[in-house]
Amino acid sequence: MTDTPTTGSPQPEATAPAAPAPAAPAPAEPAASRTCHVCGTANPAESSFCEACGADLVVLTAASALPGTAGAAGATASDGTLLASATPQTAPAGEESPLDVGWTGAVPSAAVPPAPADDDLLCRVCGQGRIVDGYCDQCGSPPPDPRDHFSEAPAAWVGGVCDIGRRHARNEDAMSLSATEAPGSRAVLVVCDGVSMATDSHIASLAAATAARSVLDQPFPKGVGTPDAWAAAAGRALTVAVAQANEAVAECVDEEVPNPPSCTIAAAVVEDDVVVAGNVGDSRVYWLPDSPDQPAVQLGRDDSFAQEQMAAGVPRVEAENGPHAHSITRWLGKDAPDDLTPHLTTLQAAPGWLMVCSDGLWNYCSEAEGLRTLLQEAAGRLEATTPTALARALVDFANEQGGRDNITVALARLAGRGSTTSEATAAAAPMEGDPIDG
Repeated sequence: MTDTPTTGSPQPEATAPAAPAPAAPAPAEPAASRTCHVCGTANPAESSFCEACGADLVVLTAASALPGTAGAAGATASDGTLLASATPQTAPAGEESPLDVGWTGAVPSAAVPPAPADDDLLCRVCGQGRIVDGYCDQCGSPPPDPRDHFSEAPAAWVGGVCDIGRRHARNEDAMSLSATEAPGSRAVLVVCDGVSMATDSHIASLAAATAARSVLDQPFPKGVGTPDAWAAAAGRALTVAVAQANEAVAECVDEEVPNPPSCTIAAAVVEDDVVVAGNVGDSRVYWLPDSPDQPAVQLGRDDSFAQEQMAAGVPRVEAENGPHAHSITRWLGKDAPDDLTPHLTTLQAAPGWLMVCSDGLWNYCSEAEGLRTLLQEAAGRLEATTPTALARALVDFANEQGGRDNITVALARLAGRGSTTSEATAAAAPMEGDPIDG
């Protein structure tokens, strides 16, 4: 999540209390504190929800008294991810998807059978029970929100993971990916990060990511057929995509609210190993080449107080760890600034990795060279080095460091012939023949 210039640090949001299982015995005498069985934080005895992660302490306390569940923490798989995490699937025609904007639950229809029951899901809270009829048969907790942890892999060379992290009760990050089958041929990667103190920022981020990708999925005019001509068209399309994403966020609420939905955006388009990237806010695009002779770089720059400090000469470590480091100076939404021209960068890729991520990752490793090292180390120890597997490894790294924010990592594997970058500083105005008229 990202802070606006006028907000303080984000606080965890407690979820609605889950109904305890009918057979669950009453908790024992109140102790001096209640330890959260999800994140391990000690909370005051009178607390109903964990102050760190928002978990329901009443249900968890009852669960810990059940046979076979004492002291059970959230179960994890061998790769470190929480069990029962849902991977979203495209809903059949006539059904809502868990990742649809404003989704509040499945809506059965006569034409489409309801989704399969969650009977086989292990409970993420107690790690012992199974989800039966919508609740854990041991501790009474509901199944996880599909938005809490999901992955996308539109092609073998493109994939990403979006995760709630360990400190927040809601995932306000979003991503939307597309790719054609041939490596390096055509891909779109979009990551959005909801502003933490704004209303419905989880809806805003998903609306923006979906709207931007729908623009960037359209073919661009080839012009004279050179890479430069395509890059110019891609830059104009990115500018249009940001504008369309901004409109989508603004439409998330009909009435005026004090803190309207807002989010950041970072996106990259790939075609024949040429990359055009753009961003508004502090979500980032990185280029991480394989060769140590070629520098790893951040494509574009942040719109943030920290970036302004660095421009004034403040060291990166100091600027990015200051009290207002994540206060952003540009964002998408009803109250967005007038100028939303993205910071555009064009790259002719060499063999390497293109990464689009939220600050939930780069909070713990901001320098591009450090991220390249993390990625290469993960590739060295994993049996599977698919983009999704490596993205999951980076998400796990961020969670191991504390996971204090939502985390999104999207990767594309490129095998180009040479690496050069150039930045566009002027507004990329849409032209006739672009995907959507400006």
